[in-house]
Amino acid sequence: MTNSIALVGLGYLGKIHLKLLHENPHWHLVGVYDIDKQLTEDLAMQYQVKAFNSLPEAIVNCAVLDIVTPSNTHFEIAKEAIMHGKHVFIEKPVTSLLKEARQLQLLKNEAGICLQVGHVERFNPAFIAALPYLNNPMFIEIHRLAQYNARGTDVSVVLDLMMHDLDLVLSIVKGNVKKISASGMALVSASPDIISARVEFDNGCVANITTNRMALKNSRKFRVFTDKNFVSINLLDKITEVIRLKNASPNSTNMLVEPVKGMPKKEIVFEHPIILPTNAINEELNAFYYSITNNKPSKVSIEDSIKVMELAFEIESKITS
Repeated sequence: MTNSIALVGLGYLGKIHLKLLHENPHWHLVGVYDIDKQLTEDLAMQYQVKAFNSLPEAIVNCAVLDIVTPSNTHFEIAKEAIMHGKHVFIEKPVTSLLKEARQLQLLKNEAGICLQVGHVERFNPAFIAALPYLNNPMFIEIHRLAQYNARGTDVSVVLDLMMHDLDLVLSIVKGNVKKISASGMALVSASPDIISARVEFDNGCVANITTNRMALKNSRKFRVFTDKNFVSINLLDKITEVIRLKNASPNSTNMLVEPVKGMPKKEIVFEHPIILPTNAINEELNAFYYSITNNKPSKVSIEDSIKVMELAFEIESKITS
């Protein structure tokens, strides 16, 4: 069956995938595998699926492999799956090294399989609701703050958290990166935990991105200024607000802005797009299913992910303390 899927990796995020795959009517979850044999057996029993004894056994018994393991293992697992003709979903970052990602790209093209990368914020309902208003962004301001969690601190905060926002930026900006500057500092890790980056594009757009994994509270704010409006996206609380100016009507009850001399009076209009109550991880798994069954390109392709990695590594190289 084209929808038979095996899950590899049963850590924090893997358990979320397990629950969603088990409940999702599109997928037939055939089994699970983790290097922790007892964990594999326990969860397989709980969800009434097969506990695979090895990675090769998991690959042979499915049409699709869902890889939710540490990033330094992604390449070898995905490579073996692709060489067996399996479709592959890989959590971000797709690999630890750019050369590995590019090799997977070649293998994927040769095999003609579907490969999707788990840049989950693309499926955040607040971001999706904002998309119709994000044409021609000229200034982007992003703050992603997270309370400390040892999980993920084996890499810099760029690869750990900032990649989410880099992917969103590259998905809406129709221009090439022209200039990058960044500063950061390490607090408890061997690599920076707080980073502020400025990315300038050749079409005039500028993105200022601040990422902090040592914050007192979690916050994910994504603000976009276009030539027509200002869009505020709260990715954490799933709230989107669109603010625009228009010439004031005579009896307007909206907030008014006094113009400079000779210009018409403006009123501020607030719009609140409908936010659908969806689960972003479930939506990305649905999109992956749609790509496979309809022979369509992945919603988040490995080519997209490579561009994000290139930008992430370039930002890391520019960091000054």
